[in-house]
Amino acid sequence: MKRTILILLMMLTLAPAALRGQDSESLYQGWGFGFQVGVGGVLPTGSLSDDFKGCAVFTGGLNAEYDRLRLKADVFYGQPSFKNTNPYAVHDSQGRDLQLNATANPTLLGVGVQLGCTVWRQGRVSVTPAVGMIAGRLSWDLNHIKYEADEEGIERPKIDNVTSTHGNLIDWMASVDVDIRLHGKLVDFPSGEDRQGHYVSSLRISPFVTHAKFNRFYPQVRGCCFGVTVSYAGLLRAIRK
Repeated sequence: MKRTILILLMMLTLAPAALRGQDSESLYQGWGFGFQVGVGGVLPTGSLSDDFKGCAVFTGGLNAEYDRLRLKADVFYGQPSFKNTNPYAVHDSQGRDLQLNATANPTLLGVGVQLGCTVWRQGRVSVTPAVGMIAGRLSWDLNHIKYEADEEGIERPKIDNVTSTHGNLIDWMASVDVDIRLHGKLVDFPSGEDRQGHYVSSLRISPFVTHAKFNRFYPQVRGCCFGVTVSYAGLLRAIRK
């Protein structure tokens, strides 16, 4: 009898927790749509670090989720500094520079698309590795130099004209999203239908790595860029009935 009572008490104690777990898991099922916006930093390695320094990046994007799958598209913006003032290695017969960067910090604009899967979720924390592609462009101005003799007959550099140039990249990238849930609430859909959704806001910490290569530079530069972003993420998922 005592054993039966103990078993019943255990069932009554664990049942609400189990139901809460099922209800919580159901909130992660079905389609969901959201966004993220944040800041971070990136550091180049390999021969990339011979031409560029690291920089801060600003990022924002959209997410589409189905159950544990996540498709995300991010836009990255930053301004890395040049280490090499003549990345195209344009010289005259005497080895003097005929091109010099007119812009100290080129503009970096990139778009990444990745597919990920949530592999771990416990309490307020979830982990979602993702892989995909990134396309980007570095844009800056170049000073074209010519040498003219001064009154003393010494040849000195002079800016002949200024042109815009750029370097493109299309390569792979990978990341891991660590989402820390801040809060969640039930919201009504804006449509006239009698439907509700579950909106969740999270702090998203995303270490990432991308590969980059610039063939037009001389010599060719390539390497990996390691970085991390910290973002606010919001996701609205329809509640299954």
